[in-house]
Amino acid sequence: MEKGQSCRQCGTCCKKGGPALHAEDMGLLISGVLQLQDLCAFRTGEFVRDTSNGRIVPLPAEIVKIAPPFRARPDDWTCRFLTGDNRCFIHGSKPAECEALFCEEPSALLAMQDHERLDRIKILKELKTPAWLADSVEAHEERCAYGPLAELAGQMADDKESRQAFLHVVEYDRAFRDLIVEKGRVKPEMLDFLFGRPLMKTIIMFGIDARQNADGSVTLVQMTRIPHAGGKQ
Repeated sequence: MEKGQSCRQCGTCCKKGGPALHAEDMGLLISGVLQLQDLCAFRTGEFVRDTSNGRIVPLPAEIVKIAPPFRARPDDWTCRFLTGDNRCFIHGSKPAECEALFCEEPSALLAMQDHERLDRIKILKELKTPAWLADSVEAHEERCAYGPLAELAGQMADDKESRQAFLHVVEYDRAFRDLIVEKGRVKPEMLDFLFGRPLMKTIIMFGIDARQNADGSVTLVQMTRIPHAGGKQ
């Protein structure tokens, strides 16, 4: 925000989603102002709303954002640091995008959107976390990347093998998260940072609904109308 500009503290911007993190925000993680459980990752290929033009587009590269409150409603993207009286709980140490944001003149924010964004591996290495965490992120991405899923989704209607392969990826994603929590003793609140949002929630962007059955298995249902399940870039 430039000199002479003043926030009205209406909370509108913060209710549209937390900021993406950039290289200059790494200090907030190192100092502990931000914790890994405060973050969520939007992975390459995931559909999001481009705030510069309002269009729904696949992400060309992953971004890491401040997450909404843990277990918030699927349509609630409010930044977790917005208080009930529309104040910022970390205002004195706010991320770079928040510093740049002024809703009446968003040019400064738009100009920095692709500027040295942080990703999960950079963050984990800078924080000197155990190597197996970064290895787990890469292993999950190799099996659950959105690019191959999009190809399978386009073939599912006419190809039983593609449908089965798609289902296997969804089940792998779910089992992988459970394993990391059980064996790695990772907090469930960290999973959306490490592996992005669960495929059970995000594949709706392909027009596919994943429904869990009573026995724990998953059924895929093709939707006639595709609701938007993505966040904001």
